[in-house]
Amino acid sequence: MRTVLTSSFVLILLLACEQKEPEALARINGRSISVEDFVFAYETSPRSTLTGSKEDVHQRVLDRMIDGILMAQEADRLGLDEDAGTARELDFLQDAAIRRELYRRQIRSAVTITEDQCREAFKREQTTLWVQHAVLDPDVSVPPHSWDPEWTHVNINPAVKTRTTTEFGPVDLMTWNQVDVKLESMLYAMQLNDVSEVIVRDGMQHVFRLVNVEKNVMATEDQFVARREHYLSALRKREEHQRAFSFVQQIMASEKLVLRGGTLNQLTEQLWAQRSGDEELTEDNPGELDPALNGLDQLDDAELASFNSGALSVGDFRFIYRMNPVQLSTDSPAALKRDLMNAVGIYVRDLVFSAEGRAQDLAEVQSVEEDFQYWRERLLATRLEQSIIDRLPDSPDTSFEMTAAAISQVINDLRKQATIQTDTAELLTIRTSDAGLSRRIDFFANQFN
Repeated sequence: MRTVLTSSFVLILLLACEQKEPEALARINGRSISVEDFVFAYETSPRSTLTGSKEDVHQRVLDRMIDGILMAQEADRLGLDEDAGTARELDFLQDAAIRRELYRRQIRSAVTITEDQCREAFKREQTTLWVQHAVLDPDVSVPPHSWDPEWTHVNINPAVKTRTTTEFGPVDLMTWNQVDVKLESMLYAMQLNDVSEVIVRDGMQHVFRLVNVEKNVMATEDQFVARREHYLSALRKREEHQRAFSFVQQIMASEKLVLRGGTLNQLTEQLWAQRSGDEELTEDNPGELDPALNGLDQLDDAELASFNSGALSVGDFRFIYRMNPVQLSTDSPAALKRDLMNAVGIYVRDLVFSAEGRAQDLAEVQSVEEDFQYWRERLLATRLEQSIIDRLPDSPDTSFEMTAAAISQVINDLRKQATIQTDTAELLTIRTSDAGLSRRIDFFANQFN
């Protein structure tokens, strides 16, 4: 069996940002590479590419970009984008770019963080709350704002440290940004010895008591200034998370998603039968559910979910899973089923949001076109690599080195025929930092319990 050289093709959910006229760092047969393109490529390059002097590293990153573009252009010339499977993958990549633009417009652009918010975050970070937390059974009746000392303390979450005290027993030492925003606001608004109202979450009753407050009275303005960017980033992320949740609820409420229990059970059984011990549920190719072991082909046409604007079959699920895999548990059939249900929620949500973005003509937006072009080129370069591999002799003697050499030869030939212009002086002036890059965020999924 010959060795197959695979290209890492991971969908990084890069949020599109406002575009300016790009500054051309290089041109490859008329296709320009901007400084922004280069910085993104640099920051997402493997560590092995980024070792050595600045001159060597920057040239190496640029060469990798040029090679990828040349291979994509050759794949275009050979018509590799016309294959039905590749065309479907390209549609998926364009949909992903559309969703990122939808996110930017609906969520990110609507978030503004003020100086006062940053200062409030700094103030809370300098204040440690000593909190008792108990979880009660649903059938236990609790009088408002009361606390029974016999209730067992439960850690709020793993991020919050627990200390055992002589006076109060175990208490959680909580500070800013360690719990969800709503709970944090409630706890910081409490007075010493206050007991919270009962909060019902996940079918359980939670109650909190504030028993002590520690403040860092030595905090300085310089400390705040040094941490301002951290607060801006964290507060923006929190606000985006809340807005994204609301937007998902708003859009998906009318879709009335229904999961087909019979098909879901069959899919769970097939995948569970594939797994052995703690082994993964995928092939060597990341994200590919192995059809040879579990007979998934027989389920491809079965409807897995329906919603007002469409339906999701098992075949659709397998395709999207390959393009955007999520974690599937190997702990138990019940855990695997829960993960499959959540994955269906994610995939249906993405389909709905893609349709929403297309209805708003976001496919025609420049930032979407440029985002899609980047991922399209990566996919087509991968397809050309595979076509080169497929032409090699199917022999045990075909080594990894032989495969890599064949690909390198094609790249060298393409470079000889290409018109390539680079601005070497500009290349060395580029500052490579992720500070100016958009954070890679996306709508998060609802949990289906």
